[in-house]
Amino acid sequence: MGVALIGYPVSPFVRKVRVALETKGISYTLDPIVPYTEREKVLTVNPAGTVPVLIPGESAAPITESADVVAWSDQTVPSPAIIPKDPQLRARALDVQRFADGQMAQVFGGMMFGQRIVVPYYFGKAQGKEDMVQNAITQLAPPLLDTVANLIGDESFVARDFSVADIAMASWLRGARLAGFQLDEARWPMVAQWLGRCFDQPGFASVIASEEKTEVVRWARARYAA
Repeated sequence: MGVALIGYPVSPFVRKVRVALETKGISYTLDPIVPYTEREKVLTVNPAGTVPVLIPGESAAPITESADVVAWSDQTVPSPAIIPKDPQLRARALDVQRFADGQMAQVFGGMMFGQRIVVPYYFGKAQGKEDMVQNAITQLAPPLLDTVANLIGDESFVARDFSVADIAMASWLRGARLAGFQLDEARWPMVAQWLGRCFDQPGFASVIASEEKTEVVRWARARYAA
């Protein structure tokens, strides 16, 4: 048994892990289990019932946190490094990953992707809480995007080279885009340019191309002109 990754492809946490694995050139098989509809299957490998779950090998213990999977990938294949070796850049990249998987996840994930993708597509509801989505778009997202712009500054990437910091933040913005969120490129030009650079990275481009073949992405594009 080789490396196995469990999780539905459009999950931003799963996306982050897939981009890391693809960037590292680590071969893996994807088992696209959806925790909302196939919870019992997820519970067999992760008592928390969440994805992603990485199984590094037949006798290896599952890794159940996306940040830990990224760290495992960096230890397994050291180059190219996606967690910087320089102590200051490393601390910066990991801090930004926490920002992405905390504050950005709440707004671009739970309030946009969750309400517009997860609720209608996976739970079969007519729609999610659109008032929550609009509040996220108009009130909560702008200060977060200001923070992203400040983190990028005049650099190509957040921690000098393409790293987990970029992967994590871009993964949430990709999910929000699928949910119909449109980045105001005139207001945040540096963010738009940085996001394009992230999506052009071979590992990210490969994951996006794979996502585009899924039914949920076709559904989202038809519904939100994403």
